[in-house]
Amino acid sequence: MRDPRLRNLLQNAALLLLTASALLLLARLPLLQNIRLSAPPLFTAESGGEEEDAPSAAMFASVNLMATRDSDEYGRCGLLYAGMEDETLQEVIPLFQEALGSAVPAGAVEDTALREALNHPGLYLEFTGGPLSLEAAAAWLGEDAPFPSVVRSMALTAEGDEGATLFLLDGEGAITRCATALPVSALRSSCEKISPNGSYFAYETGYTTLAPYTVLMPRVAPPPDVTAERPAGYSAYNLLTALDFNAHTLSRYTESSGAEVVEESPRTLRIGPNGNVSFISRGTIASPLYRASGTGLGEVLAAGGRLASALAGGTGSSSLFLQSVEETETGRVLRFRYQVDGIPVYFSDGSDALTVTFQGASVTGFTYRCRAYTPSEEAPAALLPAGMAQAIAAAYPDSALSIGYEDDGSGYLTAQWYR
Repeated sequence: MRDPRLRNLLQNAALLLLTASALLLLARLPLLQNIRLSAPPLFTAESGGEEEDAPSAAMFASVNLMATRDSDEYGRCGLLYAGMEDETLQEVIPLFQEALGSAVPAGAVEDTALREALNHPGLYLEFTGGPLSLEAAAAWLGEDAPFPSVVRSMALTAEGDEGATLFLLDGEGAITRCATALPVSALRSSCEKISPNGSYFAYETGYTTLAPYTVLMPRVAPPPDVTAERPAGYSAYNLLTALDFNAHTLSRYTESSGAEVVEESPRTLRIGPNGNVSFISRGTIASPLYRASGTGLGEVLAAGGRLASALAGGTGSSSLFLQSVEETETGRVLRFRYQVDGIPVYFSDGSDALTVTFQGASVTGFTYRCRAYTPSEEAPAALLPAGMAQAIAAAYPDSALSIGYEDDGSGYLTAQWYR
């Protein structure tokens, strides 16, 4: 271009256009950030889909598993505190799904029938959080309950040549035997893939006072020590955002204890300085975070799981896991715990990590303790040898030996035996 005046004019126009574009992008940047913060953290009423109605299997607490190959003690393999990410558990879950989905009750049986069946190839699964309704256990498996019952543990056995047998134990001594359409060959094949590790049931030892179906191992490696803290993301702003409140509301005040109270009719949120949070609703709330898509257990569990995920994701706390479901006259109460590599964390005062109360399909309240747990890279504290722990627990009738962490507020946790 030979005309210098025209060239300068075009250059100035290009610079002006680039400057205007840069200013526009800078002006839009806060808006883009606010979209992420103000959007509902989980599913909205418009999202629909299966997520609204079906609970996630990953929200349930860990389980204990025993695989049996024959009557010899060395033919058993015990697995303690397995979560849904465990490969062995993933292999056997489809077997329990098919068995429960086709289960037909054949009546109550005595312990002798179950113990004889466990001398054959089979799988025993125990819920570490305690008894669940069969409906809740079926929801964990992604199935519908074939009949009402309570289940603390269940066993699949292959003592016959046709369908596998399913045993349901309520934890109080009652055992229900069910016929299933699961091929015995599928169960036997799965058990053969699991390498024995010398585990055994309590009833197979001399410790007859222990809960008989406690899964025991000859050796238990010390779990890692754990640091406990209130996460850096614990703040009023993050909680209000995660819980579908107006994060900039002026309807708030601070109590003398330091707790911040936010009133947004018909709900009240109390945010304690120590990580304790409570919520109360006195009416219908528009936000889908506080209501299930129906009053069925599956819908309520899904809604409870969404709320638990919102709290953990919004604050950066450790994940929460469902350990029990309590039926009430007007709804349900869901109780969640923390766990580290599947091993439960207990609070010294006996409280839950999260308790959610439903009236019908609506959340009417919850209490939450915001904590983050990180395994230490240092050598773990010594754990009492398994044999000694079993002998001590046997002095207390019906003890079910287990491992856990106690959070006493000190900030450092070591694993210990519980009975």
